[in-house]
Amino acid sequence: MNESKISVRYARALYDLVKEDNAMDAHRQDMELLSLCIRDIPELQYIIHSPVIRVSEKTKIFAEIFKTNFNPLTLTFINLVLEHRREEYLAGISRYFLDLLKTDLGIRSAELVTAKPLDDKLRQSVIQFIARKFKAKVELSEEVDESLIGGFVLRVGDQQMDASISSKLKRIKRELTGSH
Repeated sequence: MNESKISVRYARALYDLVKEDNAMDAHRQDMELLSLCIRDIPELQYIIHSPVIRVSEKTKIFAEIFKTNFNPLTLTFINLVLEHRREEYLAGISRYFLDLLKTDLGIRSAELVTAKPLDDKLRQSVIQFIARKFKAKVELSEEVDESLIGGFVLRVGDQQMDASISSKLKRIKRELTGSH
C-alpha cells in the first residue's frame, strides 16, 4: 500500500470520528499544530523517522509534547498511529485531514506569490475576487518572491494565474529568439 493511501485512510478515519464528536474546530487546531511541528522541528522529524526509538518511547514523547495542547481524541489517534508503526505518515495524515475539513466547510486554499508584500486593502480585494470566482470561502497563504520583479502568481487548487513581470519577459525573450 502506498503512502497516500495509508495517509488518506487514517485521515478519513479520524475525520469520521471527529465529525461524530462535533469538535471540528479543536481537531483542526490539533492537526494544524501537528503539521507545523512536524514540518518545523527537526528533532520531532528525527523521532518520527528513527528506527532505533521504540514505539513506547515515541508514545511517551508525543504525549509529553502534546498533552496540554491536544484534544484527548487526537492524542489517542496519534497513539494508534504509533502503535501500528505508521508514524512516518503523520504529516500526510494531518494534511489530508485538513483537506477533508476544508472541503466539507467549503474553504478553498489559495497561494499568492508577489514581488512585494501586500497591504491589507489589496489582500482583501484578492480574497474577495477568489471567493466570487470559486464561490467559496478562501484561506490565503502569501509568499514574497522578488524574482517576479512585479505582478503576481496565484494558485487555487490545480489552477494557476501567472501575471508576473518575469514570466512576461521570458515569453517575450522566447518570441524574439524564436525558441519555444
